[in-house]
Amino acid sequence: MDAKYSPSNEYFVTAGADKKLFLYDGKTGALVRQVAADAGAPHTGSIYAVAWSPDSKFIVTSSGDCTCKFWDVAQDKLVGTVQISATSAPEHQQVGNLWAGSHIISLSLSGDINVLQMGQEQPVKAITGHQKAITAAALTPSGTLYTGSYDGKLCTWDFAGHAQAVEGPKSEAKPEDMAASSDAVALGFISDSVRFAQASKITGTSAGLSAAPISLAIDQSGTTVVAALANGELAIVTRTSVTKVPVKGEARAVAITGSTVAVGFADHSVHMYALQNSTLAATGVSMAANTREITRLAFTPNGQFLAAGDAGGRIVVAKAGTGETVTARWVAHTARIYGLAWAPDNQHAASSALDGHVIVWDLANPLRKTLIKHAHHGGASTVSFIDSQTLASTGADGAVKVWSLTQ
Repeated sequence: MDAKYSPSNEYFVTAGADKKLFLYDGKTGALVRQVAADAGAPHTGSIYAVAWSPDSKFIVTSSGDCTCKFWDVAQDKLVGTVQISATSAPEHQQVGNLWAGSHIISLSLSGDINVLQMGQEQPVKAITGHQKAITAAALTPSGTLYTGSYDGKLCTWDFAGHAQAVEGPKSEAKPEDMAASSDAVALGFISDSVRFAQASKITGTSAGLSAAPISLAIDQSGTTVVAALANGELAIVTRTSVTKVPVKGEARAVAITGSTVAVGFADHSVHMYALQNSTLAATGVSMAANTREITRLAFTPNGQFLAAGDAGGRIVVAKAGTGETVTARWVAHTARIYGLAWAPDNQHAASSALDGHVIVWDLANPLRKTLIKHAHHGGASTVSFIDSQTLASTGADGAVKVWSLTQ
């Protein structure tokens, strides 16, 4: 599986599926010995990677048994074992490693990087993140960003550069959308389900739907979710129930402020409803300035304005109470709008789209914009304001990026 010369070139070592290490003379290639042969095969899985210490005195091995082991070459013995995880799930298998200076790392099959230290039985640090396209994200009021990628992996971020995997049952299904309120997060999956998370843990059971939820909105209490489904239906989801809501047309996007729910439709119209328990009552307020299917909706924090993005890249802003158009001039995107978010000042908004760009808009000056060109290769999926001067975006490149905005 792997072979490495020592930095001194005196020896090279091989490791493989037989779970053993063999030491060879670096000049002649002659077998010197099996390393720690009297220990048998301490690894119970294939050894996928081996690395030497800079002084050529020690070897570290990474194995499919979810452990890493340290070996003293001169004394020909095993001197330490690091258990990467309490479980032997496939994603914790160790498939690569590196020993550079004082830094020792091992790579998990999941893509996590584990920082090791001799004498420690567990990693001193684990660095996680996404390996696939990020398809959904939501920022909680307390400033924790939840993200989900195409492979079903869920993470939370603290904006100090650290991420951790969300605990709880794994869905292993692509997340289609997320919505956050009161530190409760609703997660919508392509497996026709909605789950809830809080404090980086999935809580409660999955709510089954008639189709995948493509857009979610959660009320201020964090208990009620309005979901637009892939089949055009609309549903109200709580932790214990799912109620289908009859609407005219194919629902494509939803947003909520207070008890007012905005629903965007495939016919490029937007209609307002009043949320009453598990029902929606039409208010008679609507928007009709978009020209393509509505793909994203976002209310300002004070609920005064509503932004509607469509499949053609156009964003229209209207007064939430009347539906009167404020501006239809936000047209710099060249492809489907994926994400919309308002800044805390209620005057600036940000958008992300299939074209890979992120754009910051100014409501007071509709023609003024800040373009972050090609922010994410393959498409910018979501955007969130951390504060009025800081923006977070995610994309098909699997990255979470934080942008500092200046006037």
